[in-house]
Amino acid sequence: MKTLNNVRNSNHKVTDYFTVRKSVRKTKKQMLREKQKQLEYMVICEMEDGLESRYTEGKGRGVFATKDFEKGSFVVEYSGDFISLMEANEREDQYSRDEATGCYMYYFKYNDQTFCIDATRESGRMGRLINHSRTSSNLYTKIILVDGLPRLILMAKENIKRGQELLYDYGDRSRESLKHHPWLKS
Repeated sequence: MKTLNNVRNSNHKVTDYFTVRKSVRKTKKQMLREKQKQLEYMVICEMEDGLESRYTEGKGRGVFATKDFEKGSFVVEYSGDFISLMEANEREDQYSRDEATGCYMYYFKYNDQTFCIDATRESGRMGRLINHSRTSSNLYTKIILVDGLPRLILMAKENIKRGQELLYDYGDRSRESLKHHPWLKS
């Protein structure tokens, strides 16, 4: 029969008698990395689940939720041509000469440089059709890197219910824009 002294003097460890339990909790850094990978996947796969385009009086086309979105969740990418500021200025000048062509250009800063996503060309993608609201926006834009390039995604600013119109604040308050597009004030 083994005595306590014999057990203490043997080369056995507690783990020889009990299984080791490892924590399954993830660090904050791991969770952020996983969320980033998930967002990249959704952008690469052009996910647009739970969205439908409808005509709205006074606005034209808009996008509505066909499912509920939780606050902080990915909704859609603002997809188009990723272009330089110089190219954007040239295109904007070209678009202004044709009243039948709308302008779906989104300017943003990344690493102290201004870029533009031009979604003017009809593409079937929903992000370009989401309307503006300064006061009732339920989405916000976020920049993520995918394959080294900045991409714009729209995230739920609050819980969004099925049937709600999706809206975000375009953020353009320039005098020139407000003169030509007074609806940017609301």
